[in-house]
Amino acid sequence: MDDTIIIKKDAVKLVRKRLKELLKPLGFQPHPKERNRLMRVREELIDEVSLRTDGTHLTPCFHIYYRKAPFTSLYVDLVNNSLWRVMKAQEQIETHLWWNVEIPMEGPYYYKLEHFEAVWKDVVLALERYILPYMDAMSVEKLLDFMVNPQRRPDGEKEIFRVSQIVVFCDIYFACMDQAAVYGVGMWLAGEYAKGLPYIIFAMNKYREHMRPHMQEMEQFNEGRVLGVLDAMMAVYETRPEQLKEKVVQLTDKISENWADYMM
Repeated sequence: MDDTIIIKKDAVKLVRKRLKELLKPLGFQPHPKERNRLMRVREELIDEVSLRTDGTHLTPCFHIYYRKAPFTSLYVDLVNNSLWRVMKAQEQIETHLWWNVEIPMEGPYYYKLEHFEAVWKDVVLALERYILPYMDAMSVEKLLDFMVNPQRRPDGEKEIFRVSQIVVFCDIYFACMDQAAVYGVGMWLAGEYAKGLPYIIFAMNKYREHMRPHMQEMEQFNEGRVLGVLDAMMAVYETRPEQLKEKVVQLTDKISENWADYMM
């Protein structure tokens, strides 16, 4: 066996093992259904460190979810994102924070051992100095604001974490329905019913359109489960508004308890 390379399947196992050892003392535990995802479930937020391992990929991924409405997340895009630029300038890192696979003419994909260890060193640095402190500093208010407003740091750079799409009511597809649902639910939990209502309605309409071919098996899909929650909230809003606060808390407490069933 060539001790200067590491086969991809072995690399995946090793990175997974190292991440577990690094993050377990900080409260991260394996996702109940997916072994490549480590979760830290807090009172209001859920932090995630995971691995993308399909095809030629071996890429760490970082997310923050709102536990009361974990329908979408803030995420770090490692492809040409602000985290890499910041670390390149401040830490003078040599890698791109993911592993570049070598594809031989014959045999399995592999990584050069020197490259593998260099990336691991930079990933640990990213976690310890940037990702974990950012997760620790995140608040529900800031997370919800990400869903509806473009995020920039004082220096003009984009935030390290972002959403895939802020809510745009003129969107004709489904790009921002999850963000609208998270923001609307968050506003209703805060008692801002008028502010959250258009987002709830927008999300409901998008989910219903998206789920139309699958309405009979709606509960089998995350989108269907989310739509069920929004429908229940809206029914109370329209018929028993005096019970709305109690119902919203009741429904989101249930989501918070069973958060893995709603995560996208």
